[in-house]
Amino acid sequence: MLDASANVAMLLALHTALLSLASVVISLYPAATVVLAITLLGERVSRPQAVGLVLALLAVAMIAAG
Repeated sequence: MLDASANVAMLLALHTALLSLASVVISLYPAATVVLAITLLGERVSRPQAVGLVLALLAVAMIAAG
């Protein structure tokens, strides 16, 4: 059910939003998995991984603002 709703949300974003912004946000789906693993499972993240997540989120914010 979640996979189907994610696919529908992706298609809606690609049809209604800017393609450049939607494709960047869609490409961050592994980051959502990492965040869920941290919050729900208590997984530990190394410093380089945390820096990478923060930089990816900052890049998306800069693309959205520009």
